[in-house]
Formats: sequence, structure tokens, C-alpha cells
Amino acid sequence: MAVYRNTSCKCVIRKVMRDLKPNNADWVTDAVEWIGEALEHIGAATQLVQKQTVLTIRNNKCLLPEDLYYINQVAVNESVSPAKSTELDTLVTQIKGLRDDIKEYNADVDKLTSSRRTLVTADFDKFDTQYKSNVLELRELQSRMLVLENIYFGSGARLEPLKYGAGTFHKSMHCDECVNEFAQSEDSYIVDADYIKTSFMQGKVCLSYMALPTDDDCYPLIPDDVSYKEAMFWYVYKQMLLGGFDKPNNKIDYNFADQKWKQYCSQARNSANYPDIDRYESFMNQWVRLVPNLNRHAAFFENMNERETLYRG
Repeated sequence: MAVYRNTSCKCVIRKVMRDLKPNNADWVTDAVEWIGEALEHIGAATQLVQKQTVLTIRNNKCLLPEDLYYINQVAVNESVSPAKSTELDTLVTQIKGLRDDIKEYNADVDKLTSSRRTLVTADFDKFDTQYKSNVLELRELQSRMLVLENIYFGSGARLEPLKYGAGTFHKSMHCDECVNEFAQSEDSYIVDADYIKTSFMQGKVCLSYMALPTDDDCYPLIPDDVSYKEAMFWYVYKQMLLGGFDKPNNKIDYNFADQKWKQYCSQARNSANYPDIDRYESFMNQWVRLVPNLNRHAAFFENMNERETLYRG
């Protein structure tokens, strides 16, 4: 059956605690990483969320978003005014500074908690106030940035798709005074080692991509499906056994846990990929055709699932 809702992976961690009754919680941080690994092993498209963002290109390149899983499409919008573009750049700089402040805050907290000194109420008040102030300001800036980005993606936006570069000497990689730099070609982009590189020196690109969803505490969200929960449980359990987890209450070994993980991994993937009635209809309209339309990319695949109507004279 199709899966529509997500839930925090904390429910899997609670299940491990409830069913296995481990003596300590040292494994919890590792379990979050293991659950992320299990999601990648399952690899169903429905466990991802679609996102969009505006990237600022400088010197033909820009760093890709940290949560990017794969790219849907890249476009440009040259109808946005320079003032709005400059305001967006300012917000991005402020958000980066706030994130650096939060990282510094976390480092100070770790340093203080690892020291031998006893924490007093003043310490908690100081860090609590600083954290709340930073997070509140960060959320406000992100809300403003979302409004500005919607100018690029709104219904009246004049988006133009950017094709993927096919040349062996992409324009973003030319050396100074290269004779090929003046060759005439359409704008394009490539992805190269964490960066998106464009044929133009600077500007803005609109990126549609898929990402792994997370909750407010940055824990992975998993599909709210019993097969997923069982798959996560057995993956975490087998990783704990691999690390030497003592299991006084049962005789389950690593091979049995690995077998159960493989069973529920396939079951969860099939459950997530199973379409509902509307998706069946969409799939049929895409495939039952006599005349292929080769211009879907230019329209961002918007009408790809419309039923074909042939004029029969």
C-alpha cells in the first residue's frame, strides 16, 4: 500500500529500548546514524521530500545544499529585480553568520560540560538565553528568505530550464585566456564534487531537489509504516550485535538479525513504492501514447501525465 505520512525515528529508538531493554543509552546517538543508513539501503523515492532553493553563483560555482539527495531540475529566472536579488544575498550572509554562532555555542557547551567544574544556574541561564535568541533570529531570517525565494518560484515566475552540460571542456572549467571561452553555446550546468558549476560567471539558479526529511531535533523522519519500523529495528539491532551488545534475554545472533533486516528491507521498499489509484492513472497516461513529446523538459514535466488526445479527422 502507498505510504503518505512520516514519523520521527524516535519511535524506533523507543521500540529498541522497550523490546531489548539495554543497560545504557550509549547506542542512541549511533542509532540515529544507523537509521539514516537503513533508509538509504531501502532507497524508496516516497521516503524523500521535495525541496527548492535559490543558489548564488560566484566564479561559475556554488556549494550544493547539505541535505541534497538528488537533483530534479535546475532553472534560471532573469525576471527578478536586482534589488530583490541583493536582499536575498544579504539574508544568506546573515543566516550563515547565525549558524556559525550556533556552532560556536555548541562547542562552548561541550567544552563546559566536559570540564570538571560543577554547572550552576547562571550557566544554564546564559546558554539557554543565547540559544533561544539565536534560534529565534534564525527562524525569522529563514521565513523572510522563503518569501524572497517564492518570487523565483511563484506562479508568475518566468523560469527557464538549464540543461546539463555535455561538453568535455565545460565553460566553468576553462583556464584564463582560453580560446574556447568565447565559443557560442547555450547556458548549462554540471555537478562536480559537492559543487554545481555553471557556464555563466555569476547569477542565481533555482534548484529543485529531493532530500531526507528531519524533525525539529534533526532526527531522520521515516515513513509511518509498520514494515519501515520493523526494518529500522532489525538494522539497529544487528549493528548493536556487531558492536558486541550483550543480549542476556534472548539467543538471537547477528545472522538471524541480518536475515530479518533483509526481509523487512524488501517489504518496506515494496510497501513505499506501491502506487495508489491516482498514481496508477498518472503512470498509465505517461506510457499509453502513440506520439512522444520531446519537449517535456522545457515545461518542467508539468503536463507529462495528461492523457494523449489524437485528432482523427
